[in-house]
Amino acid sequence: MQHEREYDLADLEAFVTVCETGSMTDAAKRMAVTESAISHIVRRMERNLGVTLFDRSVRPLKMTVLGNQLFQRGQKLLGDAADINHELRTKGLVRHAHLGIGIIETLGTWFAGQLIQELAANAATWTIVSGGNNELWKRFYARELSALIVLEDDEPRPGAVKRQLLRESIVLATPPKLSHLSLQELAATVPFVGAHANSGFGKMTSTYLSRLKIDIPRTCSLGSLDGVLMMVAYGFGWALVPSVLLLRVTPERHQVSIRSLSAPAMTRRVSLATREHELGALPDLIEANARRVFVSQIERTNRDHPELGGKLLFEIDN
Repeated sequence: MQHEREYDLADLEAFVTVCETGSMTDAAKRMAVTESAISHIVRRMERNLGVTLFDRSVRPLKMTVLGNQLFQRGQKLLGDAADINHELRTKGLVRHAHLGIGIIETLGTWFAGQLIQELAANAATWTIVSGGNNELWKRFYARELSALIVLEDDEPRPGAVKRQLLRESIVLATPPKLSHLSLQELAATVPFVGAHANSGFGKMTSTYLSRLKIDIPRTCSLGSLDGVLMMVAYGFGWALVPSVLLLRVTPERHQVSIRSLSAPAMTRRVSLATREHELGALPDLIEANARRVFVSQIERTNRDHPELGGKLLFEIDN
């Protein structure tokens, strides 16, 4: 590759330094190498290019016409290379051609919209995918998605770097007329509505209920937690739902009774996952903006709906 290009950026830097200092000796001092190393680089460039870059009959060295042309273009090329390095290490300056982010379905509306609004300048085009954990991880490993905001789980995720964004409480949702019944009473007398048993949240709720020795079938299983909440709002049964689901403004949110779970509590963690070193500083930016969106929405919900205060519990890492 180097032979096909005739020289690389390191060779070009040495040549430009000779031009700027007017001396191979001074160029060697500036670059902390030997003078013979500088001389060897310049002669190799001349041999590979088939041109003379310096007039060595005069002191200080003078560039030939072609040498001056390479010097002018070389300075610009080295400057562009330095700018690229700076952009890749600096928050918010890289504009990617395309970015795909996968977001768990409970965050697929209000959260996704606000997050992309904050990050819009960082990519020319975006793909936002909302779905379950397993589906999103499959698309991540298929390289269809560059970043995920997903539930933390115990599955090994080779090659992924994860950062916890939020820990939230799971709450009990019932029709208002059943708000006086305990979890055990509900389980004994009222249909249970839940996410599919093989989904991430479905597995969590099954494990939790098993620990409480509550063994009941799902009378109704739905593919989305929005659907679960809607069925409870229609008075069909009771459900366990994550707190972030109640941050979304929907009619169903005001047609159900929300209660905190008695000990032992049930929580889940939401994390950002990316590939190491692949997006430069962008993961830092996504992490900071995701937390800012969470805080803003939580504050808005607490302000506009104080009846939910103390029932929806969140911990956001700093």
